[in-house]
Amino acid sequence: MSVIKQIVRNTLSGWLAVGIRGALALIIVPFLLNHLGKEGFGLIGILGVIVSMAAVADLGLRGALGRELAEQLARNDLKIYSELASTALVLYFCLACVLGFAGWLLAPWVVEVLKVSEAMYEDAVSSIRIYGILSIILSFITPVFSAALSSFHRFDLINSVQLIVGIISSVTLFVVIPVVENPLYGWVGVMLVSELSILFLSIIFFRKFCNGAEIGLSYLNIKRLIPLFHLGGYLYVIQLAQTLTNTANSIVLSFFLGPISVALYQPASKLSAMFNPIVMTLAEQLFPLTTKFHTTENKEKLQETFLWGTKYTLLLGGFVSVNIFIFSEPLARLWLYDSLGDDYLVVVQVMKIFAIVDLMTYAAGTQWPVLLGMKKLRYLSILLVVTAILNILVSIFFVGFTAVGVAGVLYGTIISKFIRIILLTLHVLELLKVRFFVFFRFSILGPLSCLFFSALCAWILINNYSCDTWIDLMSMVAATTTVWLFCFWFIGLNFNERSHIVAAIKKIRGKSGSKPQNPV
Repeated sequence: MSVIKQIVRNTLSGWLAVGIRGALALIIVPFLLNHLGKEGFGLIGILGVIVSMAAVADLGLRGALGRELAEQLARNDLKIYSELASTALVLYFCLACVLGFAGWLLAPWVVEVLKVSEAMYEDAVSSIRIYGILSIILSFITPVFSAALSSFHRFDLINSVQLIVGIISSVTLFVVIPVVENPLYGWVGVMLVSELSILFLSIIFFRKFCNGAEIGLSYLNIKRLIPLFHLGGYLYVIQLAQTLTNTANSIVLSFFLGPISVALYQPASKLSAMFNPIVMTLAEQLFPLTTKFHTTENKEKLQETFLWGTKYTLLLGGFVSVNIFIFSEPLARLWLYDSLGDDYLVVVQVMKIFAIVDLMTYAAGTQWPVLLGMKKLRYLSILLVVTAILNILVSIFFVGFTAVGVAGVLYGTIISKFIRIILLTLHVLELLKVRFFVFFRFSILGPLSCLFFSALCAWILINNYSCDTWIDLMSMVAATTTVWLFCFWFIGLNFNERSHIVAAIKKIRGKSGSKPQNPV
C-alpha cells in the first residue's frame, strides 16, 4: 500500500475511532456526574492529571523513541531498530516502577493539597494508589508498541485498538457503575481493564504487522539509548512544558476552588479532547515522513508537507471551532442541564474559550512533525518553557485573585498560545526557507475565509431561530456544515486540488464498478 493511501486510511480510521468515542462521551459525562457527583467526577479528572504529571519523569525518552524508530526504519536497519525498542522497554518499565512507588507514598499528601473533602478522602487515596500506580506503569509500557506501529505508519491499527477498547469499556461502565457499592471503584476497575486490553492488543498487532522488528531481552543494548538521550533532552523539556500547560489548569482550579470546579471544567476539556484528535489526525502521523525527508535531504518535500498539512488542518479545525464556539450554549444546555442545573452556563464559558485555544492549536498545523523530523527542537523547548510559566502565572492570578471563576483558568492559555504560535511559525518558515507571503496565501487565507463564512452562517442561525432540542441543534450544525463544504470546495481548494479529488473519486468508482473478465 502506498504512503498516501495509508495516510488516508489512517485518517479515516482515526476519525471513526474518535467519532464513536466522542459520541459515547456525550452520554458518559452526564452518566458519571449523576452517579459520582460533582466531586467524584472532578476526582476522576484529577486522577488523569496525576498520571499525566508522572509522564514528565520519563526524561522525554518516550517522545524520542517514535522518531528514532522511524529513522532506523528509513535506513532499513531492523537490528538496531529491535535493540532500540527492547532496551527502551526495559528502561521505561524500571522508571514506571519507581514512579509508582513514589505515588503510593505521596497519595495522602496529594489528596490534602488538592482539597478533597473528608467524605471522599479515603476513596481518593485508595484510587490514587490503585489506579494511579497501575495506570502509570501501563502508560510507560504501551507507548513502546504504539511507537513501533506508528514508525511502520500503522496508525490505523492504533486507532482500531482505541476504538474497540473504547466501545467495550464505555458499555461496561454503564453496566458496572449502577450495580457496584462504590461507583468510583467501579470506574477504576473498568479503566484499568481497558488499559490492559490496549497493551495486549498493541503487542499482538506489533508481532503481526511490524515485519522484521523484534522485542526481547536478547536485543538489550545500552548503547542504543544514546540517541534517545540526545533527542530526549529537548523532548523532556518540551514534554514538561506541555504537561504543565495541559494539567496545571485542573490543579490550579482544585487548589483554589476545590474538585467541584474541576467537574465544571472537565466537560469542555473532554469535548476539546474529543475533537482535537479528529482535526490533528493528519498532522500527528506525518513525523515518519518528515523524518524520512530530512534523512534523505529532500527539503522540497519538507516544505510541501508543512504547507499542505497546515492548510488542511486549519480548514477542518476552523469548522470544528466555529461550531463549538457559536453553538456552545444549546449544546451545554441539552447535554448537561439535567446534571448541573444552572452551572451549565459555566461550562458554556469554558467551551467558548477552549474553541479559541483549539483554533490556535490547529493553526500551528504541522510545525511539530517538521521540527521533530529535522531534530530542530532547541528553540521550541525554550519557547514552550517560557510560555508555560506565563500560562500558569496568569491562570493563578485570574482564578485565585479575581472573581472571574472557572473560565479564568484558560486566560493564560490563550495569551501564551497566541505568543507561541506567532514566534514558532516565523521560526519554522525560516528553517524551511518559505516566505511568509507564500505561507499565508497557500495555507492560511483559504481556511480563514471558510471559517468566516461558516461563522456567519452559524451566527445568523443561532440569533434568529430557537434551539431547544437536539434536532434543532443538529439542523443548525448541518446547515453550517453545508456552507462550510461549499466554501471548502470552492475557496479552500484550488483548481488542481479539486481535479485530483475528482480523478481519485472516478478511479475508485471505476474499480468498484469493474467486473472480472471471463478467462474462457
